[in-house]
Amino acid sequence: MNDKILLNHQRKALGILCALLAPLCLGFGLFGLNTNAEHWWYSISATYYANSKMFLIGLLFTIFIYFLSYKGYDLLDRISTIVAAIASIMIVAFPCECPGAGELVGIFNIPVNISAIVHNISAAILFTDFAFMICFAFTKTNGEMTKEKKTRNTIYYVCAGIIVLFEIWQLITALIDFFEGYWTIINEFIMLLAFSFAWLTKGGMFKKLNDKDEQTTTVSI
Repeated sequence: MNDKILLNHQRKALGILCALLAPLCLGFGLFGLNTNAEHWWYSISATYYANSKMFLIGLLFTIFIYFLSYKGYDLLDRISTIVAAIASIMIVAFPCECPGAGELVGIFNIPVNISAIVHNISAAILFTDFAFMICFAFTKTNGEMTKEKKTRNTIYYVCAGIIVLFEIWQLITALIDFFEGYWTIINEFIMLLAFSFAWLTKGGMFKKLNDKDEQTTTVSI
């Protein structure tokens, strides 16, 4: 197996894992309805206080390891993956605020209100970095773009745009605090789906979007 095939398998694995993050955290959290913290399902982060916290911690730690070891195209791309790695592990180390969470939380056992600030900043950085990565790294080319590459780039721009749009919407809904907090889980789920679709596309999951064999001499990265 050559390096590119292995890299594409890794990209597809990351895309699948991120797509499963919300369903696994919420789905298995239903088994702990009598013991979970109040509003544990308001966000993916809040499942830290549910019986399904193992999925949140495990998958985010996997993302941390992936991005920490991911080799980008250039220095800027490498920096963005390191930022994503640090932000993802910070989300785990500094849990969000949730009714019933307790006064001291996380591996550093700090006040929950301080932990929540670090958590929210880390989450914002992570999703922003996701959008940057998809928009500016995935769209690069090392030659004349094929028709398939142009289509993939359109997908990348749309996915990055969705992430940015719902980040802004998340900020608005958090400030206004309407719809009883349901928006956070919806926004996170949509942003993760956009991220996952971009990485699955980059990993060659959808054959119709891949470059044809006769175009490999001018194929983009």
